[in-house]
Amino acid sequence: MPAIQTNYSAQHARWIEGMVLNMEPSDIVSRLCEDAEGIGFGKVAVQGTADNQVVDSEATVKFCGIAVLDSTQPTGKYEQYATAAIMKKGVIVVQASVAVAVGDPVYYVPATGVLTNSASGNTLIANAQWDTSTAGAGLAALRLG
Repeated sequence: MPAIQTNYSAQHARWIEGMVLNMEPSDIVSRLCEDAEGIGFGKVAVQGTADNQVVDSEATVKFCGIAVLDSTQPTGKYEQYATAAIMKKGVIVVQASVAVAVGDPVYYVPATGVLTNSASGNTLIANAQWDTSTAGAGLAALRLG
């Protein structure tokens, strides 16, 4: 039998994308992943074709939430037709594309789902704010609701 894992990190990463950051009350709903390419953890999910479906970020479609990390998904994302956990309210770890500050508003690029604090050409996530700061692109806490 070949070795499955041959090296180990001394410490695990502090945060990973899609991680629910704390025990504050949160709203996480189940939705069917409609996208053929799936939806990554910590990524923007928008309304799909049917009421119970979501797709990754697209222009002119309503924001639904952020995909929550699920360690039982073998490919590291929600594949097409998987039941996805989507956070609508709470604090979740996401990848900020630029330096962000606590309290900044949160926007996403509709074509890519990249999260930022820049309004230029981007879509505002209502009632959301950055809950931690970054010095540049990096993981940050995003507060929804």
